[in-house]
Amino acid sequence: MRIGFSSIYSWRPHVEHMHFLATLVRQGGQETRFLTCDSDLSTCYGRELRPERSAWAHCARCRIGGVRSYESRNVSSIGALTSDCGTATADASSWALSSASTLGRFESDADFSSDEFRYFASRLAPVAGAAYVAAKRWIEKERLDAIFLFNGRMDATRGILEAARATGIRCITFERTWFGDGLSLTPDENCLGLSETNRLVGEWRDRVLTRAQALRAAKHVALRFLRRNNKEWRAYNIGAKMAPWPVAQARRRILLTPTSRNEIWGHPDWRAAWPEPTAAFDGIMARLQLRPEDVVLRCHPNWGEKIGHKLGDSSEAYYTAWAKSRGIHTIASRDVTSTLGLIEHADAIVVGGGSAALEAAIIGKQVIAIAPSIYQSAGFESAAYSCDQLDTLTLNVDEETCNRARTAAQISKLALRFCYTMVYRVAQYVDYVRCITTTQYRYFEGANPQRLLDLIRSGRLSPDDADSDADESAEEEVVDIVNSRDWEQLANKMDTAPSSSRQSIQRRWMYRAVDRVRAALPHGDL
Repeated sequence: MRIGFSSIYSWRPHVEHMHFLATLVRQGGQETRFLTCDSDLSTCYGRELRPERSAWAHCARCRIGGVRSYESRNVSSIGALTSDCGTATADASSWALSSASTLGRFESDADFSSDEFRYFASRLAPVAGAAYVAAKRWIEKERLDAIFLFNGRMDATRGILEAARATGIRCITFERTWFGDGLSLTPDENCLGLSETNRLVGEWRDRVLTRAQALRAAKHVALRFLRRNNKEWRAYNIGAKMAPWPVAQARRRILLTPTSRNEIWGHPDWRAAWPEPTAAFDGIMARLQLRPEDVVLRCHPNWGEKIGHKLGDSSEAYYTAWAKSRGIHTIASRDVTSTLGLIEHADAIVVGGGSAALEAAIIGKQVIAIAPSIYQSAGFESAAYSCDQLDTLTLNVDEETCNRARTAAQISKLALRFCYTMVYRVAQYVDYVRCITTTQYRYFEGANPQRLLDLIRSGRLSPDDADSDADESAEEEVVDIVNSRDWEQLANKMDTAPSSSRQSIQRRWMYRAVDRVRAALPHGDL
């Protein structure tokens, strides 16, 4: 087979991951081809994100850290493939909407009808179209059988994904994993696609973890509770302070933890039936007969941080206005109150797809989900994706004491299995791609290229670890440690060390100073 690879943006560490995958494919006896941007596009998500940089400076940075810094042969550029096509581009207006959404950090329906949203979309649509034309020609010219593509969602990368679809070849998008180790591979969808994640999470939720597996999963959650989860791309609330529940007269303690709509806007796998998230909150309050003093809104810490030149003001204003109009206590995004402490005090947590569900579920809290997510097949959530699903919604805290304890224990167990599945089954090549820091990785010999070739042929992920146990006793022991909140004991458990020797995955010699310089810079989206 002849396999193509593309990582238009040189965001860390994705070009390195691409090179690792290409190395594996070559070890499996297949040919490789590459597509890059040599300052060919009129603009891009990265340039729009950092408008204070000149186009020249931005493109120079991107090219120095891009595909050619790893690969010297069989590399094609978008510009060369579109040089004779004039203004002929695909109708890509819809392909730019997702990246425009994230670029402006939009939240409300009014935001998505704004001139600013239309402006970003109009800027990025020609970019997606040019990438589509170039990628389609590249695929046909090189007679590619499949491609591996970073992201697949943002402007140019979406155009390349659509070119693969148009030519009928498999496209596997790749991304950094949630907790760092391994690679996230998504067949025939962009990085937000949930099909394979849902399948694997559902297939493994009733399979018992071995003691070693349960401890590995629990360690990840323990590091979150200890705020030492420094291998995640963004670790929030690091300097948080524990505080009591902020409303003393509350009869029930329901924590609302909304997420940023712009990050998943427009993708069908994440779509709920609610017209907007606040309609779900209103419906839940009515169904459970909650008073305003029973509810606390925790604005996401991400909204107080800049991405490029934009804060998450739109999201915070949208949810804060809703809460204020109903008399609901609100904790601002920059407030140092610990979200984990609030979860500990809460009777239930309402989530819109965010990862706070993991911490809540692992300690047995009820998770009420108003939208699909990576954990929708894990079995621990109370689904409220539509008004119809509210008919059966109740609070676990209202159950009899013995039933409540059993329910909490089962939620904890299912959350532990979900965590293990995400980190060690959905993620691929976990033992061979090891995260050291958010941007630094080590690679190890012995990864099986055949697994990639099987994925290309089948379009289905195989679990990276297919072991399980028949006896729940060891798994329950770990759940007991979680229930005792002995996070230090869990965090100090030794992880499995790679059994093979290091593999050299590095830039071509004249580019190796790039990583030394970048290591001294703050990490972020670029």
